[in-house]
Amino acid sequence: MRGSRCPGTTARLSELDSSSTYLRQFTPNVLAAIDFQGGPGMAELMEAVAILKEMNRLGGREVPAGAPTGFVPAKYADYLAKARKPGEDAAYRHYWELCVILCLRDGLRSGDVFVPGSRRYADPATYLYTPEQWAPRHSEYCRLVGKPPNAADALEQGKEELHTALAELEHTLAGAAPDDTGMVRLDEDEHLVVPPLSAEDGPAEAKTLKDELAAMLPFAPIASLLIELDARTHFLDCFTHAGGRKLSTSTETQRNILAVLIAMSTWPSPTSTSTWASATSTSCATVPAGWR
Repeated sequence: MRGSRCPGTTARLSELDSSSTYLRQFTPNVLAAIDFQGGPGMAELMEAVAILKEMNRLGGREVPAGAPTGFVPAKYADYLAKARKPGEDAAYRHYWELCVILCLRDGLRSGDVFVPGSRRYADPATYLYTPEQWAPRHSEYCRLVGKPPNAADALEQGKEELHTALAELEHTLAGAAPDDTGMVRLDEDEHLVVPPLSAEDGPAEAKTLKDELAAMLPFAPIASLLIELDARTHFLDCFTHAGGRKLSTSTETQRNILAVLIAMSTWPSPTSTSTWASATSTSCATVPAGWR
């Protein structure tokens, strides 16, 4: 059983399986050192983590009979069940442990599992207002978002908005032909088809404001900035040739690197040719015809 590959639908479990020897080098120490805690719905996973920590401490080889498995996703559960055959205790422990590690990792990423005192994996509740902090802000927030402060009233409002939206959708679907690719419609198989939205030009006022704000910003030649940055940090010395050898530090090589960096960062760009030439300290006459 240990030598068999996981089914195609369990790719992540298969990846962990191929690295199980490597994982065993540090996961017992990680579980022993870090206080993982779970949010709502994570009770079985936290119980499994505690059992695995105790097994690692005592050197146990078999998963206790009452160890939880409800935390295991459905796509892994069937494979785990096949491993639990008479005489396959070692294989079951192997894949049960992998499931615990995989679900623990996913829980950390989703925020369902947290580590007290951690900055990256802190309890999501710490990012929210406490009831005492929320109380004086409640009414003002509801006023700003146009929602009633009472939860029951907010739910009723949401239902009304949903019914209104569904009625509009029914009207749209009734007037759309199945072959009208530009409309929300039902196809021949009664599947809802939502076409991509067409791009809309921004209002003229927004463009005018954008131009005014851009004119207020100081104009800085990109080439001069890069040269000054290199004088301070010597970042051009960090480039290597594609073949792996160190690049020469000639002025021509440095100029070519700067030209490539400027070209990659400014093309394609809506900037006018004259503005681009000024920013790069390049004469308009030397700007390639394809860039004008």
